[in-house]
Amino acid sequence: SLRCVVETGYINFRMRAMVTSFLTHHLFQNFTTGSSWLAKQFLDFEPGIHYGQFQMQAGFTGTNTVRVYNPTKNAHEHDTDATFITKYVPELSSLPSNLAIEPWKVTPLESQLYDFQYGKDYPERIVDIQETRKVAVTKLYAQRKSTLAQSERRRILDRHTITRETNE
Repeated sequence: SLRCVVETGYINFRMRAMVTSFLTHHLFQNFTTGSSWLAKQFLDFEPGIHYGQFQMQAGFTGTNTVRVYNPTKNAHEHDTDATFITKYVPELSSLPSNLAIEPWKVTPLESQLYDFQYGKDYPERIVDIQETRKVAVTKLYAQRKSTLAQSERRRILDRHTITRETNE
């Protein structure tokens, strides 16, 4: 996704959410670092939308559902033939789609067959998203359950939303 945004100045909403989630939930980085960099990349940058969405996707607002995205799962669901991946990560183009999505699963036999060496032709992954997801979810939900977070959530919603009357 980052290669795409650098080349084109654009990534779709799902990709923006995933980049934000990966940066903040899997790499444990402050959302302001990524939001500032991406703001300079986007051709359609609109501060009022960009920063609010970044905060929401990072789980920073306290009023929205926290989503910790899995980029591998999303690739399997939305880029099943690895078209997007191989376009922007051409070093994976010799691999079949399932391995282009998960190159760390290339076996020694497949490495010879596809003339591809994981760690040399493509860098090793920097985190195990299954492990970082567990840590992120634990921290985010513990924070959301705190007394301060609960009172701030209520204060924000009371101030900025209208409660619907229910017909009984």
